[in-house]
Amino acid sequence: MYTPENYLWGMVGYYIGCLLVLLYLWRFRKLIPGRYFRGLLLLLVATLLLVPITAYPDGYYFAPAWFVSLFEGLTEATEKGYLRGAKPILVCYLAAVFIYLCWVTFRIFRRPAETEQSSDPSEPVGG
Repeated sequence: MYTPENYLWGMVGYYIGCLLVLLYLWRFRKLIPGRYFRGLLLLLVATLLLVPITAYPDGYYFAPAWFVSLFEGLTEATEKGYLRGAKPILVCYLAAVFIYLCWVTFRIFRRPAETEQSSDPSEPVGG
C-alpha cells in the first residue's frame, strides 16, 4: 500500500504531465477547424485529464477520474463500473462549458464598443 506522501507526489507528477499535454494542445489548437469547436474540445480534454475522484469508494486518496472509471469498468470491481468516474467528468465539463459560453457571449457583446473607439479618425495612431 502506498503512503499519503506517495499519492501526493504521484498526483503532482500527473498534473505536471497534464499541464504539458494541455500546453502542447493549446500551441497547436489552430489545426482544429472551427473557432468555437476547438475551445469546447480543449475543455473536454482538460476535464477528462484533470478531474479527480477518490481512488477507492471508501478511501481518502484521489486519482484521475478517467483512470478510475476505466479500471473499475474493465475489472468490474463495483456495480457502478464506468459511471463512477463519468458522472464527475460530465458535471465538470458542463460547468466549464457554461463558463466558456458566458465568456464568449460577453466577449461578443463587448467587441463592437472596442471597434467604435479604435476607428475614431481624430485619434492619433500611436495612442
